[in-house]
Amino acid sequence: MSIADSIIKSVQEKESYEERIGLLQKEIQTIYLTQYEETLALARYGYTLANSRNDSINKGDFLRSIGGAYQKLGFIDSVSIYFFKALKLLEPTKDSEKLGLLYDDMARLYRKLEQPKRALEFYDRALELYEKENDLEGIARINNESGAVYSDNGDYKIANERFEKSLRIQIQRNDSVGIGYSLEFLGYNQLQIRNYQRAESYLMQALKVRKNVGDEFAIMLNYTALGEYYKEINKALTSNEYFEKSNSLARKINFLDIQAYNHRQLMENYEVLGDYKAAYENLNAYNILNDSLYNTQKIRDVEEITAKYETAEKENEILQQRAKIAESELRLKKRSQWIFGLLGLALIVGLLGFLFYRQQVFINERQKRDGELKLAMEKIESHTKLQEQRLSISRDLHDNIGAQLSFVISTIDTLTFHVQGTNDKVLTGLANLGTFTKETMQELRDTVWAMNKSDITIQDLQARMANFVEKAKHAYPGRHIAIQVAATVPSTLGFTALEGLNIFRILQEALNNALKHAGAQAMLVRIEKEENAVLFEISDDGKGFLENEVEPGNGLYNMRKRAKELGGEFHLESRPGQGTRIVFQLEEKKDSK
Repeated sequence: MSIADSIIKSVQEKESYEERIGLLQKEIQTIYLTQYEETLALARYGYTLANSRNDSINKGDFLRSIGGAYQKLGFIDSVSIYFFKALKLLEPTKDSEKLGLLYDDMARLYRKLEQPKRALEFYDRALELYEKENDLEGIARINNESGAVYSDNGDYKIANERFEKSLRIQIQRNDSVGIGYSLEFLGYNQLQIRNYQRAESYLMQALKVRKNVGDEFAIMLNYTALGEYYKEINKALTSNEYFEKSNSLARKINFLDIQAYNHRQLMENYEVLGDYKAAYENLNAYNILNDSLYNTQKIRDVEEITAKYETAEKENEILQQRAKIAESELRLKKRSQWIFGLLGLALIVGLLGFLFYRQQVFINERQKRDGELKLAMEKIESHTKLQEQRLSISRDLHDNIGAQLSFVISTIDTLTFHVQGTNDKVLTGLANLGTFTKETMQELRDTVWAMNKSDITIQDLQARMANFVEKAKHAYPGRHIAIQVAATVPSTLGFTALEGLNIFRILQEALNNALKHAGAQAMLVRIEKEENAVLFEISDDGKGFLENEVEPGNGLYNMRKRAKELGGEFHLESRPGQGTRIVFQLEEKKDSK
């Protein structure tokens, strides 16, 4: 049983709704910094629970937790969607505690996206709430985080004032965790103005406090800050030790953001040390992680969501103004009583006309439904017959041709055994024939798999690819192949059997080329959902090539042909020493699942 399942079971044993919500919020607070998948599962359960009671405050807070978990997992475009949903629910409630936490999280998101103006806007909103409630913990936290924005923008004086104010409050509160963060921020700020002695002092004090507390997340951040300090004073080896310590904890808690940053710093340190192999390895690791976190499309998605929210706020103001005008006009109309008589007469006439119209619409709709039902029954009957034929053909392929291919493979193995040591050309020919036959049999199995389905979902495709990846890893030990499906892609999204088979063949061919010909060590398959299309991308860190300088083979030709059959464009980007990237897409059909 997972941690989330165990907690949910404990929650369900509580008698009252308030007890259930309280326990759930407490458990999320305990694990949200290190266990993101579990946090996601608990927050989704909490949202369902709060929704059953139409509890806007807790619904909004659980949406905030979902967004926070997605941010830790690297789905930055999904984060903004959940944050703005939470904002819509929480702002009317005026709940200072939960609204302040949401403002803080949204500010932190825009800080990560390097949008300081928007970040400070949300920090100011949070600070106003906390100061109104005299919430010292909130005031200290916001001073720390907003100070970091000022530090990033080079305003170190204001940054230092905010960090020192936060430290005073946290010492007053005797909050070890808060003291650790304030000391780290102060140390980093001193590092920016090259006051190295004070920077080291603050950072070491922070590390000591955090080790006493045992907060792995905070210790991870402290190691990164110390890595930056030693990098700045040209102690690359010591700097690398701290970055590696940070990455060890980051991998343990699956925090991708800090891993990407650490790999970038390690790459620059190894360049200084002249270890270009290590520098190249860290650059590759950084690129893979960074692409999954903050690619252009995700940032563009966040911008679009933000723009919609800001536009909605302006439209709401306009609607309020219009409402006031409408009230004034209504007061004027009340002065003329005779208008009400005319309105009453018009209403009666309109009602009679509407009733006649609705009766006619009802008759038309019933006739339309009868026709649609008849057409649907005919389609179901036709589909059933087609499925029976498909299954019959796939059984024939598997039982007859599959059996014959198995016999051919067995015969080749027998002949190879008997001619051992006699003729190398014959042995080579038999080996090639055996390999070709086995590949043909695998293609037959893939075809049968596709024919046995009336449609193929993303889940089916992901499972088939996972099976292929496992076999590839077995054949090529030490290679890393990852399949990443964006949260925006519905698991039930479906394709026809032919489309699914073509997609699988392109992905399979691209990975085979990377393994066999490019010598790639790391490969990534990404599937994303755009407005009206599904985007597939395969990238590797192989040796790359210039397409116009190599003789085109069947593999590239077949991939382009299959992409064309899917109705989408096929793009290939490759340079010697820079790997290869292949992108193709499939337009989503209106009746797609």
